Amino acid sequence: MRASVIIAAIWLALAAPAAAQSTGTPDGGRERHLALAGQYLELTQGGELFKQLREQIEADYVGSGLPAEQQTWVADEVTNMVREVMNDTIRELRDDVADSFTVAELQAAIDFYTSPLGRSLVRKQVELNFEMQRVMTPMLMPRMVGLMEKFCQRFDCEALAEAEAKASR
Repeated sequence: MRASVIIAAIWLALAAPAAAQSTGTPDGGRERHLALAGQYLELTQGGELFKQLREQIEADYVGSGLPAEQQTWVADEVTNMVREVMNDTIRELRDDVADSFTVAELQAAIDFYTSPLGRSLVRKQVELNFEMQRVMTPMLMPRMVGLMEKFCQRFDCEALAEAEAKASR
């Protein structure tokens, strides 16, 4: 009896969200909410990032000895790759953002981020993120090595590597 009550409770818990989901196309309100979420993500995570990323890549290769044609190719390819990943990420996060923010919150954020002040803030935030990455990377790498050393002291890394090698064959 107790098991059947638990099973019924689990079934109801899993079935309720599924039943609440629309089986057809989302209504116009949800479509608008999703569109605003996508626009918000694009404004805060898209456009300006790619321009600044390309500028950063180009600056990193100055004096590298890499021929100009290869520098341009790398800048193009990395920028395009990040753009594809960001577009996929925005599509993946759009529902989550729509669920986290109200239409009014998204509209207010969009209004802000399309203003000159908002665009300036996004540019500066992207610059800060690049700078944070530059500063953090040298600090993070030795810590990651130390973490892996601790892991291998606690667990048998050779056995794990052998098991992984066998699994990938």
